[in-house]
Amino acid sequence: MQISQITAFLAVAELQSFSLAAERLHITQPAVSKRIRQLEETMQTTLFDRIGKKSILTPNGLALIPHAEQILLEIKTYKARLEREHDKPSGILTLATSHHVGLHRLPQVLRDFKIEYPQVDLDLHFMDSEDACIAVSKNELELAIVTLPEIPDERLNLEPIWIDLLQVVLAPDHPLSHLSEISSDQLLDYPAILPSTGTFTRKIINQYFATAKGSMKIILETNYLETIKVMVSANLGWSMLPISMLDSTLTGISLNGLEIKRSLGIVTRRNRTLSLNSEAMIAMLRQAKAVDRVNKI
Repeated sequence: MQISQITAFLAVAELQSFSLAAERLHITQPAVSKRIRQLEETMQTTLFDRIGKKSILTPNGLALIPHAEQILLEIKTYKARLEREHDKPSGILTLATSHHVGLHRLPQVLRDFKIEYPQVDLDLHFMDSEDACIAVSKNELELAIVTLPEIPDERLNLEPIWIDLLQVVLAPDHPLSHLSEISSDQLLDYPAILPSTGTFTRKIINQYFATAKGSMKIILETNYLETIKVMVSANLGWSMLPISMLDSTLTGISLNGLEIKRSLGIVTRRNRTLSLNSEAMIAMLRQAKAVDRVNKI
C-alpha cells in the first residue's frame, strides 16, 4: 500500500469521480485508475462501484475511509516532527484565508512574518471560511485564518485573534440613513444584499432577524463583502458589514442598539502536531492580537 494510492482513494471517494480526482491531484485519469486498481488488489476487495458517471464507495470502501485518513494524518504528523528538528522555520508555509481577512487583517502580519522569516515561502490560498474549515478538518490544510464558526466542528481548534463589530450599512441617501438605531422590522420593507446562505456571517445575521415579523427581501447574495459594500453604496439595498469597512460611501447604524460581533482567527486540527512554520505564524498572530489590545486601551 502506497501513500499515492491512499491519496487517490480519498480523492475519488470525496469527489465520486476518477476524472475530478485526477484534476485535483494533477495527474492523468489512467494514473488514478491504476492506483485504485493496485490498492484494490492489495486489499483484495472492490472499493468502488461504477454507477453511471459516478464512482460510489462499496461497503468495504466506506470502511476503509477512517483508516486511510488516519494513515495520512500519521505521515503528516511525522513530517511535522522532522521539521521541528530545525532551528528556524524554513521551506513552505501553506495556509488558507478568506478574502476579507486576507485584505483587511493579514497584510501587516504577513509582511512582519516575511521580515522575521525570509527563508519561509508563503503559499496563500483564498477560500471561503466554511471551505477552509472543512479542509482543515479533513487534514487537507494545516492552518487557516478565517471567520470562526459559532458552532465548531469537534475536530477543530479555534482561537480568536480579532473581533469584528457588525452594523447595518446603508447608502447615505437611503430613506433610513438618518436613524441613530434601527429595528429588524424596519428593514424588511427594503431590499437586502447579504452574505451567501450558509456562510458563518450570514448565520449571525439570520439570528438577529429570526424574530422579525416578516422575511427579508434579499435581492443579492455573495461571499465577497467588498462586492456587498459597492452595491450598498450604490443604494441598491441594505446589508450588515464589519464597521472596519465603513467610509464616506456608507452609513452605519446599530441594529436595535445591540453590539453584534463575529470572531476572526486561527483554525487548526485537534491532535495534529503543527509544523515549525505554522507555529511561527500562530505566534506572530498572537503578537498582533496583543498589540491590537494595547492600542485599544
